[in-house]
Amino acid sequence: MGLRFRKSISIIPGVKLNFGKTGMSVSTGVPGFRKTYHTSGRVTTSVGIPGTGLYYVDTKNAKAQNSRRTSETRQETSTYYSEPITYEPRESSRSDYSAPVQSNYGAPVPSNYELSTPIEPEVVEQLDTNSLKSIHKTSDDSIDWTEVLVSPIAPDETYNQQMWAYYHNMAPKILAGNIDSYLQLIYEVNPLDDLLVYGSNYEFGTDDPKKIEVEFNININALSEAKRKISCIEYNLLLQDYVCSVCIRIARDMFALLPIKNTIVHAVLDGKTIVSVDFDRQSLSKIKFGYIDPSDTLVQFKHNMDFNENSGFSTVSNLE
Repeated sequence: MGLRFRKSISIIPGVKLNFGKTGMSVSTGVPGFRKTYHTSGRVTTSVGIPGTGLYYVDTKNAKAQNSRRTSETRQETSTYYSEPITYEPRESSRSDYSAPVQSNYGAPVPSNYELSTPIEPEVVEQLDTNSLKSIHKTSDDSIDWTEVLVSPIAPDETYNQQMWAYYHNMAPKILAGNIDSYLQLIYEVNPLDDLLVYGSNYEFGTDDPKKIEVEFNININALSEAKRKISCIEYNLLLQDYVCSVCIRIARDMFALLPIKNTIVHAVLDGKTIVSVDFDRQSLSKIKFGYIDPSDTLVQFKHNMDFNENSGFSTVSNLE
């Protein structure tokens, strides 16, 4: 996410070369069908029904001999709330992946975003223990929506002008706290796409323009190499720091994208919530992220986490 990334070059009609933070990809397709080949070896096929908000995603890694197919049919709704927010079908479908999609905010939506699909566990990068505890130290560039609103043209050439124009047209709705616009922005920008190595099945929802909730499945495959070299207690402590670090990073990225006051994060492992935390913007903004222990920092916020160094995480309930 951010204004300085996701540049796209149209090679021929229907074919685009995309440059992002995680590498380069080539996208081809027509309205309702799109295929993306990433330099990491990931191949994503997306099939949508224009005007319905429904799409099918199939992802596999061409570099893995035994690639796992992951597919899902999603509707643009908040899937885990008692009163979900549902998008109404739009004149121009967001399932139209040919470039560029026209949003109903006047500016073309950049067509080089990729769907947030899980990364193959066979090719998950094995990080050292310090890196596993340091995911929170970086975050996306923060968007000043007021500045974007009053400036139709990007300040200088370091910004992606196409993204700036898109954000400029979204700004009035975002600053007005339009929940539907929040969720559309998340869908189209994919703010957590660089966290796919740490988690999958990211779900977003809210019934309050001052907050956003994010639920995701934590990926413990990134710890498999470290697990073989350390004791059970050391592994459990590392896992706690890893999960907490990812949760903090998610909150930072959501605050960078949206003018909200709270981000509630639910971390799920083996189908059960193990961490549920409510980050408030004001408190999080005061933290020196380069010098903190992620587990000690997370417990400073309202949270549910039941952890024991001998047995690890226990199931907890989601914060309301």
